[in-house]
Amino acid sequence: MEKSGRRKGRLGAVIPDTALDVMPATLKEEGWNLCALTFDDGPHRVVTRQILDVLNREKIPATYFPVASVAENQGEVIRDFLAAGHEIGNHSLTHADLRAMAPDAQRHEIAEANRILRGFGANPVLFRPPYGRYTPDLLTIAREESMSPVLWTVDTRDWQVRDPDRIVQHVKTEAGTGSVLLLHSTYPSTLNALPRVIAAMRAKGCEFVTLSEWIERMHQIATPATAMAPTLVNAGVNAGLKTGAKTGDAALRTAN
Repeated sequence: MEKSGRRKGRLGAVIPDTALDVMPATLKEEGWNLCALTFDDGPHRVVTRQILDVLNREKIPATYFPVASVAENQGEVIRDFLAAGHEIGNHSLTHADLRAMAPDAQRHEIAEANRILRGFGANPVLFRPPYGRYTPDLLTIAREESMSPVLWTVDTRDWQVRDPDRIVQHVKTEAGTGSVLLLHSTYPSTLNALPRVIAAMRAKGCEFVTLSEWIERMHQIATPATAMAPTLVNAGVNAGLKTGAKTGDAALRTAN
């Protein structure tokens, strides 16, 4: 299992507004070994497809959160993710910091992204706010748009270090069974690191699933006394904020 400390491998670290939680002792009792690879941003015209090729070669389902305004002109790669059994989530229309927007503009960012992605055959149910930044009102709007706001448990820092060896080492140190990894589909360094990231997670005993399945399976063992409605729309996370972080800034995350 993962090291104690931050709320890794627990429902409360992935869904920002949930009352559900799963204690480490429960994960140990259940022999929990489910992990999720998630990718933000893009599509990049070269790197994203190569990442898809690695996932398919390794036979790993993943969850991809493209920027809809970028994906709009690259529908083929979105369709190829779907055809291979991967999940497509909503990462907004333009990847702006939505906290600075008026409510109508926030809603447009989510709804228009859904419209574009649905045009390629996707049915997004998960919304990951750009930069992991949100307000309570933004979470409410996401739920009104039938989306479940989601974050991650381990930031690989691939957006920051751009060094395959350091990405892999960070995963080896910080991740474990139960992790939801944050990666990006746009960096050659992430592509280079990905096979070793997968191997490292498998060595820890991880079975890979989509993020929606990870959430659904977590709900099955969540603490009953604090349970809200067991649906993806009502699933949420306290983001495991570092000391001094602003509310709605995900832990260890300052960009992308």
